[in-house]
Amino acid sequence: MQRPTQRAYPAKRRNNNLSSDGLVLGAPKRDAELKRHLDRFLADVDPSAIAANDPVALVRPYPDPHDREVAGFLVAMLAYGRVASIKDNAQRALDALGPHPAKAVDGGRRAKKLDGFVYRFQKNDDLVRFLTAVRRVRKQYGSLGAAFVAQDTLGADYAEVMGRFVDRLLAAVDGEPSNGLKFLLPHPGRGGAAKRLCLYLRWMIRPDDGADLGVWQTLAPGVDTSRLVIPLDTHIARIARYLGLTDRATDNLVTAQEITSVLRRLRPGDPLAYDLALCHLGIGGQCPRRRDVELCSACPIRAVCRLGPEPKGWRRR
Repeated sequence: MQRPTQRAYPAKRRNNNLSSDGLVLGAPKRDAELKRHLDRFLADVDPSAIAANDPVALVRPYPDPHDREVAGFLVAMLAYGRVASIKDNAQRALDALGPHPAKAVDGGRRAKKLDGFVYRFQKNDDLVRFLTAVRRVRKQYGSLGAAFVAQDTLGADYAEVMGRFVDRLLAAVDGEPSNGLKFLLPHPGRGGAAKRLCLYLRWMIRPDDGADLGVWQTLAPGVDTSRLVIPLDTHIARIARYLGLTDRATDNLVTAQEITSVLRRLRPGDPLAYDLALCHLGIGGQCPRRRDVELCSACPIRAVCRLGPEPKGWRRR
């Protein structure tokens, strides 16, 4: 890890409500202490309750694993922007596929409801070509999970496999992929964190705990939760720095891997067990970007936060 470049709470602070950006963080906690507090935090979290406000809630109602695989991929790839917008637009796309998304996609059917579909970077044609690629890959391998496993060369994590998986999907696209279509298929080799692809893998590979779905435990036996990479969004990146999981300034795949490697030390078989709960600390506003007396005092992981001891004058209201 790089050495911290921010300072802990200064002795004199004009305003306790200053932004946390630019503060230097203290030394990371020892693994044992970090694990103890994170495990305690996780024990008090109900994954089902959190997931009810998460895009994965759109996927759970489908009982068939193939429907969950296809619906989950569509929802995860559209999971950018505000949660409300994600859910609204992903639901529109799912409604167009009807009650059995896998059959609709595998049969090559195009519901008229997809006509005129637009969501930020995607247009109707991007979505149609995306689903066509999904159909062709599923036809060849039997499932997206099987296609993913077929790209595996048994590396330390799934980063390289993700790239090969996306390459396989792009190879199934007719003609040159548009920018909107390429955005729908985030590739680790493009320099980003491939957050939405990592999110999809978490949903598919981690066992069903009320949030994640465990679909590939059935469709792609042999998948390994220990090789998952954390979906790195702005909330996880910030909270990870507070916890000392990384000091890297760039939110890319290398940073995601570094964060995951620390979590893997805490939970070798399931490093992403903490992901949803930590992410929703940020999404739910419990860990805001600007320091807040009441919220920070009540934070369930304050004991391992590197922003330092509680400043003088901080009291619960």
